[in-house]
Amino acid sequence: MELNRVDLNLLKVFLEVYRLNSITLAAQALETTQPAVSGILKRLTEQLGQQLFVREGRGIAPTNIAVQLAKEIEPLFVGINNALNNLQAFDINHPRTFNVYVTEPMMLLLQPLVDADKSMGGCSINFQLSPSSDEKLLDKLSRQQVDLAIDFGQFNHPSYKIALFHRDQLIATCSKNHPVVQGRLTLDQYYAVDHVRLKMRRTGVDGVNALSKVPLEARNVMADCDSIMSGLALASQSNIVCLSTKSMAAVYAPLFNLQQLALPFATHPLEHYMIWHKRNNKSEAQQWLRDKLCTLLATKK
Repeated sequence: MELNRVDLNLLKVFLEVYRLNSITLAAQALETTQPAVSGILKRLTEQLGQQLFVREGRGIAPTNIAVQLAKEIEPLFVGINNALNNLQAFDINHPRTFNVYVTEPMMLLLQPLVDADKSMGGCSINFQLSPSSDEKLLDKLSRQQVDLAIDFGQFNHPSYKIALFHRDQLIATCSKNHPVVQGRLTLDQYYAVDHVRLKMRRTGVDGVNALSKVPLEARNVMADCDSIMSGLALASQSNIVCLSTKSMAAVYAPLFNLQQLALPFATHPLEHYMIWHKRNNKSEAQQWLRDKLCTLLATKK
C-alpha cells in the first residue's frame, strides 16, 4: 500500500482508541467528540481497506489487523513524540505547573520543601493524592493528565519506569498521657491496647500486616482510617495507638503531644517509588521535575 494513500493523522486517533479500547475514552483523551473519533476510524478503515474494530458487547474489540498495526506503529509514534519533546528546550523561567500524584506522607514531606525552595523559577508543582486504584493511576499517567507519581510499591508494566525515591520506617505513636504505654511499647502491650487500623489507600490492606516480617495476631482495632494524620489526631485525644511513618511522626508527634515508639517486632521498610511513562523518559522538563524532587528530598536527610 502506498504511504500517500493513508492520512497519517488518522493513525494517532487509531492508537488512542486501541490503547483505551473505547471510542468514548479516546474522544475524552483527545479532547474531541465521540462522533468525530468514529468518523476518523471510518475514514482510516476505508483508506486501509481493512476492518480495525468490531462490536463486542457494549464496547469494541480490535481485530487481528488492528493489533498488528498498533504493535508496529506505536513505537514509531513514541519516537516521534520524544524527538519533538527534545526539540522544545525546557525553560525553568517559563510558567509551567507539574501535576504529581503522591501519598499522604509524601505530600506532607514534599510540599513544605517545594514552598521553601527559591530556585523553582516560573515552575510550580501541584501535589494530588493518588487515586484509589493502580489502573486509575497508570491511566492518568498514560493520558499525561499527571506528570509523575510517587507511591508505595512497584509497578511491573512495560510502558512505565520506576525508581526508588524514599525509604521510611513504620513506628507507633500514642498520647504522652497514655495510662499503659510509657517510653516503650512491648509486644504484650501492643496486643492489649486499642489501635487505629491504617489501610493502604490503593490496596485496602492493613499497613502493618503488609510490612511486618513476622505473622501478627489480631489486635484490638477501634477505628479504621486511610489517613495517618487523622489517626494521629485521634491518638492525641484518646488512649488509642496509631502507627505512622517515622518521617511524619518526627514532625507531627510533638504538635499532637504524642510519644514516638519502636514497634515490638521487625518490619520491612516503607518504600516510595517514582513512576512515570517511558515516553517522558528523556523529556527535559520531566527530567528537571524528577531531579528537583530528589534534590529537595536530599536536603531533608
